[in-house]
Amino acid sequence: MSLSRNIRSRLGQLRFLKEVQKHTYKAEVIGFDTASSIGILYDATNERDYEAVKAYVKTVRGQYKKDILAMGFVDKKKLPPAQFAQYGLDFFTRSDLDFRLIPNNPIVKNFIEQKFDILINLNNGSCFPLRYIAALSKSRFRVGRYDSKSTSCYDMMLNLKGEPAIKEVIEETEHFLRKIKPELA
Repeated sequence: MSLSRNIRSRLGQLRFLKEVQKHTYKAEVIGFDTASSIGILYDATNERDYEAVKAYVKTVRGQYKKDILAMGFVDKKKLPPAQFAQYGLDFFTRSDLDFRLIPNNPIVKNFIEQKFDILINLNNGSCFPLRYIAALSKSRFRVGRYDSKSTSCYDMMLNLKGEPAIKEVIEETEHFLRKIKPELA
């Protein structure tokens, strides 16, 4: 990481901590079967990950009849031609980040304000902009992969071994969310 990016990252972390401290939030435990709306955060830089999430969004919308919106971060200045916003899939890029690497885009702000029943961050915690969105989300139940720096961002964290493919992360997350039943919540 370059010195400039390191400084920008530290400034972003300070802002992040300040925002999280003043963020009021009351968690509700919601299972997959009882949720009517789902938000997904993921790193869309890799086209395979984008295709896996796109297929999952289509499945959830068609088979389970749930409202679902995926917000992908593309770690490039411009969106690749193969990736474009469409129903259920939105994106932001490096050019949508401010100096402190904090997302500064109306689409992202709307995503943060949306009250999803469940918000799922498929990223491993290494992507600061996605962690920022997850932490400030107005969603009722926030789920993410275990990362010691992200414990304040989620209500439920999954500790997955190694670096599984995004399809495996999706399957494991849905598996555990299906175990949550209304009478247990």
